[in-house]
Amino acid sequence: MREFFVAFRSRSDALRFYEEISTYRVPAKLINTPSSAGVGCGLSVKLLAKSMGDARRVLERMRLGSVIGFFRIAENGAAVRL
Repeated sequence: MREFFVAFRSRSDALRFYEEISTYRVPAKLINTPSSAGVGCGLSVKLLAKSMGDARRVLERMRLGSVIGFFRIAENGAAVRL
């Protein structure tokens, strides 16, 4: 696994998380949630696998109630919950 994404129920929380994680200089991208995930508001934040610990710490500090979870894209294109 090289990349993963964090899915949200709230577009504004996805944007807030993206802005916050970026302040820590963690490489991140705001993306459309893959339809294979079948969840969320339509926005997710994509990160490198090595940044998972940073993402967890930032999410704990932010206490966002709209986080659905961490996902990766499998080789067949399906979103897999981590």
